[in-house]
Amino acid sequence: MKKRLLLFAILALTITLSMIGNTLALFETNGGADANFEVGKWKIKINDSDISLAQTITLNDFIYSETTHTDDGYFAPGRSASFDIVIDTSESDVSVAYNLDIDDSILEEHPNIAFNILNINTNEELTTNNYSGVSYLSDTNRIVTLRLSLNWTDNEDYDENDTALIGEELSFNITAHFEQYIEE
Repeated sequence: MKKRLLLFAILALTITLSMIGNTLALFETNGGADANFEVGKWKIKINDSDISLAQTITLNDFIYSETTHTDDGYFAPGRSASFDIVIDTSESDVSVAYNLDIDDSILEEHPNIAFNILNINTNEELTTNNYSGVSYLSDTNRIVTLRLSLNWTDNEDYDENDTALIGEELSFNITAHFEQYIEE
């Protein structure tokens, strides 16, 4: 009788363990997947050059006004010059916040040379040498054009300062900072 009881207990234990194993198998999920996430493109150009390149703008980069009093390629009293900065974020897959800081401190000793910045897209004249903005992914035009202009007034009071510029080169450093814009 003890053998039958032991055999019955082993059989009952085996059936119970088998049922528990099948029940746990119902909650097990086997699955697999490939996770391929595309990272958004980050391509920004300033004047058709990748932003990773540094550049100092000199008067050689400017376009001069027409005049019969000065040879082409020279900046002199009575002449104006302009240079366009084109910020192109159209190939980026994210919204881009940007900040440009233009150092025109070289002109402090030359008050008869006026420096101004015009946003060609909005026709807004900027009053500071710092320009910030956001190029949203949803914008139809993701290209911003800023025109830097110099106007050298021919004023006899500054002839000595003007003469000091002969053979010198005016240059402007532009520091540009770009980052992904995330609306908070």
